[in-house]
Amino acid sequence: MVGHTFAGPLRIESPRVPFVSQPLEWCNAQFFDAAHLTLNLQREAVVAGYDAKDASAWNVIFIGCRPIFCDLLSFQPLERRAWWAMGQYVRHFLMPLLASKRRGLNARDFFAMARDGLAPEQARRLLGFGAYFSRCAPLFVAAQGGDRRGKSPAARGTSSVDVADLQRFRDSLHASLAWMSDGVRPVSGATSRSVWVDYEGNRAHYAGDSLQKKKATVAEWLRRLQPRWVADLGCNRGEFSELAAESGAQVISVDADHDSVQHLYRTTAAKHSVHPVLASLDDLSGGRGWAGTEHPGLMQRLHQQVDAVMMLALVHHLAVGASIPLAAVAAMAKACTRSHAIVEFLDEDDPQLLALCGQRDRSTAEFSRARQRDAFVAAGFRVELEVDLAPARRSLALLRVGAR
Repeated sequence: MVGHTFAGPLRIESPRVPFVSQPLEWCNAQFFDAAHLTLNLQREAVVAGYDAKDASAWNVIFIGCRPIFCDLLSFQPLERRAWWAMGQYVRHFLMPLLASKRRGLNARDFFAMARDGLAPEQARRLLGFGAYFSRCAPLFVAAQGGDRRGKSPAARGTSSVDVADLQRFRDSLHASLAWMSDGVRPVSGATSRSVWVDYEGNRAHYAGDSLQKKKATVAEWLRRLQPRWVADLGCNRGEFSELAAESGAQVISVDADHDSVQHLYRTTAAKHSVHPVLASLDDLSGGRGWAGTEHPGLMQRLHQQVDAVMMLALVHHLAVGASIPLAAVAAMAKACTRSHAIVEFLDEDDPQLLALCGQRDRSTAEFSRARQRDAFVAAGFRVELEVDLAPARRSLALLRVGAR
């Protein structure tokens, strides 16, 4: 649980968490770990004579790659056989993960469509008859039987509670849910649906020692800057996020590719420093919840949040692949950082730029290295250093906010 102290009979205080991701930004492995945490906390609460009133994915935050339960007011005395929050646990964790495993979707897709996840009746329509050949089959049968929540002693007109009997019943219930949860565990490694998860081992456009020069330059600049927070936009599997973490920074690692983000989440050594975020930078959602402000959008959370933003091998994907104007790409970088940016610029004859422009019938002259650089200068950056990555047709620029 999130750290907290009781400051008075009606006041609980917790430290502010600097960055929070949301369920629609999680990979499947994060959903599974959040489900595991939620069920374990519920088990511990029942042993102590309490019950979790909620089992929402929105009650879990990640500090780095570590799931933390944050709804401190979510517990009440144990007084009924049925677990009131079980339906929410099913909708927020079991059904999205089952649909992901059986239909190739990602659990977070359902939270992009609805804040309350995926209900069993919706999952049954999605999965068809195969829903009854999974460990979660009893949930589909129960959903057809209607709402059978147990009433509290107060509602039944009695004040007696046999806590020991309730605890024994809940032990069985929790064991069943744990067995079902294990049946929707995401597969180890990549799902092989993504071409980007293997990108690090397939980069022919970095000829000679260009890639080693790029890594050494980024590492040197990070050591020089000593940023407290870094945003690695378009992080892929996170090799440069790890470099930033090694420099002592907290790193917000953003990528649109599920398998790449999941690989980073599962394998990073910097568990407390790297914050994986699954999001498409050219299609970011706004705020969610009450009045659109309860859960701020990603750009709201990134606004002036970091000391350095990294856009490595990213600008051409946004400017050419997603048709985002160079000025808007530079403005996004400026909105995120309080101080610096590390940006990779491409020449007109870079193989990747040629391929993207060829696919979209665009001229590479529109995206020359000079035009990329000029867009960032116009956005309010100045170039402190620029290193040519020859023989690759690219350069790295260290940019600082503010005029000379």
